[in-house]
Amino acid sequence: MNLIDKYKPKSLREIFGQDTPILQLKDSLKKPILLHGPPGTGKTSAIYALANDLDYEIIELNASDLRNKEEIDNVVGNSIKQQSLFKRGKIILVDELDGITGKEDRGGVQALLALIQDSSFPVVMIANDPWSSKFSMLRTKTKLIEFKKLNYLSIYNILSRICKNENIKINDKDLRELATQSDGDARSAITDLELLSYKNNLGELGAREREVSIFNAMQLILKSTDPNIVLNILDNVKLDLDESLLWLEENLPIEYKDRNDLANSFDVLSRVDVFRGRILRWQHWRFLSYINDLMTAGITISKNNKYYGFTKYKRPARILEIWRFKQKNKLKYDISAKISKKLHTSVKGVTKDFLFYKKFIDKDLIKELNLSEEEALFLKY
Repeated sequence: MNLIDKYKPKSLREIFGQDTPILQLKDSLKKPILLHGPPGTGKTSAIYALANDLDYEIIELNASDLRNKEEIDNVVGNSIKQQSLFKRGKIILVDELDGITGKEDRGGVQALLALIQDSSFPVVMIANDPWSSKFSMLRTKTKLIEFKKLNYLSIYNILSRICKNENIKINDKDLRELATQSDGDARSAITDLELLSYKNNLGELGAREREVSIFNAMQLILKSTDPNIVLNILDNVKLDLDESLLWLEENLPIEYKDRNDLANSFDVLSRVDVFRGRILRWQHWRFLSYINDLMTAGITISKNNKYYGFTKYKRPARILEIWRFKQKNKLKYDISAKISKKLHTSVKGVTKDFLFYKKFIDKDLIKELNLSEEEALFLKY
């Protein structure tokens, strides 16, 4: 089991650095609650801890999977109507509320608003940013409770407790630096602590940024042999699953030298691709959980050998090719826009016949069209 799951708070007494919102939470359960704040501040953990303290059942729903009014009515509505079977009561938890917004939302927020007002059970919704215009009515009908970014000392206390319990030998200076660079995100700090327990070198972790996070995730997935350690690691990487898939595809041949290990791993990735296709074709979003499991634990257990030492992972070449293609198209579009303005014609028409127009652009026309050095260079190739 990874450290994040192992040290999830079992009681509100174990939540660090959120004294005021914890008090508000305990006093506000009779009204629907909209819990908000940055990632890694303990929002979801606090609800589970509160449920343990009250001996309540938790019914967790992910708003990202609820795309329209019908799904909200069926899933949330049924959860609200059903009595708790084994506990004294229950809390309806609607997580990742941010995911319900956007073009795919068709009456979902309005349906959710109608249901929570009629619920006899506490309803808690969680969002990173509750200030979207689509949440305007929801904000007026709920109690807003903010979990603020954790301070350095709270993160340090969490990490110290874990180190003591797990007998992780890290000097105090490195632990304080780890707490500082986490930027108030306890989840990322615990992930870094787990990585550091393998590396024994804080310098290898680097600053917390997008590339470093994916490099760390690749190292855990490709080198570890324990699926429990890696199961949720991609949740802490600020890349979507498609990009993470490209990273695995690029770096598997670099890490796995055994042909059987490599074949087994690519077989796992092929199944990920099958599930992606089914999601896109039939909108079966429940397959996302299978994709995540296959890309983490599935890759980890697909090998028979353990790979040691430092491996220099590479950014996916396909991402670079896509970026270059977009840059090339942008230059083409920008030049076409300047030509169309001079000729009083459409940009689309010039773009379509770009090779024809390109033949007539000489040094004088480059100057007249006010092309940049990069655009002028593009015309030579």
